[in-house]
Amino acid sequence: MKKLLFLLSFLLLISCGKKEERVELSLLFWGSPEEIRIVEAMKKEFEIENPEISLKLIHSNRYLDKLQIMIGGGTPPDVFYMGIENFPAYVSGGSLMNLEPFLQEDTIWNPGEYFPELLTGFRYRDNLYGIPKDWSPLVLYYNKDLFDRAGISYPDEKWTWENFLDATVKITKDEDKDGKPDIFGFWNFSNWVWTFPWIWSNGGSVLSEDRKTCLMDSPEVIEALQFLYDLTYKYKVAPTSAQTAQRDLFTTGKVGMVMYGRWMVPRYRTIMDFKWGVAPLPKKKERVTPLFTVAFVVSSQCKHPKEAYKLVRFFSGKGGNNVIGKLGLAVPSMVDIANSPVFLSPEELPENSEVFLETMNYARLQPVTPQWEEMGNIVNQHLEELFLDKKTPSETAKDITQDINELLVN
Repeated sequence: MKKLLFLLSFLLLISCGKKEERVELSLLFWGSPEEIRIVEAMKKEFEIENPEISLKLIHSNRYLDKLQIMIGGGTPPDVFYMGIENFPAYVSGGSLMNLEPFLQEDTIWNPGEYFPELLTGFRYRDNLYGIPKDWSPLVLYYNKDLFDRAGISYPDEKWTWENFLDATVKITKDEDKDGKPDIFGFWNFSNWVWTFPWIWSNGGSVLSEDRKTCLMDSPEVIEALQFLYDLTYKYKVAPTSAQTAQRDLFTTGKVGMVMYGRWMVPRYRTIMDFKWGVAPLPKKKERVTPLFTVAFVVSSQCKHPKEAYKLVRFFSGKGGNNVIGKLGLAVPSMVDIANSPVFLSPEELPENSEVFLETMNYARLQPVTPQWEEMGNIVNQHLEELFLDKKTPSETAKDITQDINELLVN
């Protein structure tokens, strides 16, 4: 009997002393050194609140390459960032886990806390596959000093293409009198998404509603491309790639306006030589801007889906949104936090961050498809030739349409 009691006591001690194994999750992400530090701090907070989970962080500046290698090698990250432009390819390819079953059991989940347009972007066949992390529109950043010097009012919500063009002409200056501008009115980019606001504002479309046909050979698209081309080659108010010479013309005070997303704010906050601001993009027939957004998603191969869902909810919730708001790189995905002093801080530039929030009244999700990356490569190649003056806007639009439609058919 004593031996039996001793054996039972021994087994009890072993069972009490045995620690439960922690579930290990991995999170793949990109970001600046500051964002890395913030994600590391959030990791610590998450592990304190969820001691049964250990989180391994994987950062990569060659993000998509790293993600594809991990998925192709059979070791995908459990949770990872997913940009809206890549979402269709990964969700249709079966790489992402459907979050709907977890959301339906989550009594705290309230979709009304998030901007509805963002949730729409990460739905596939009526199911949500990603919870938005943040978002950004394209807006107009402008150099206040150059506007003041030219005697021009700052851009606002009433600005049209004509107002924009007039300002670029007045700002552009040949200071050293060598026959070439030293200060430009606008810095344009040969990236296809940067052409969307001009195309859409002029009543044109990139793809048909079913996203099976390219419509970029329409008169509206050609007219928009002609406008952008003329900024460089007719009006001489936008630099060629040679004149840019890989310089950041905005931070060096050499350009009056540039079109970027919220992600430039932390960098521009370091500018000491001039004052700057933000404004809505100019309009022609209507005002419109593309919507960029990123979500947290879970791999379909994840072995611990419940724990991964906990991680997604933590990082995409109020804690993560507060971090996004303070960092300034993007707009928080949660409506209340985006409209709070966390994001609209009166002590931080720009003075009117409301401009970013107001774009939700007219912003559009990009018409992404599983072939989006290939489409972008094709269009950007043609746009590069356009802005190198190797082809006309009409030729560019027709070549793009032909190549994209061949891709979509095949």
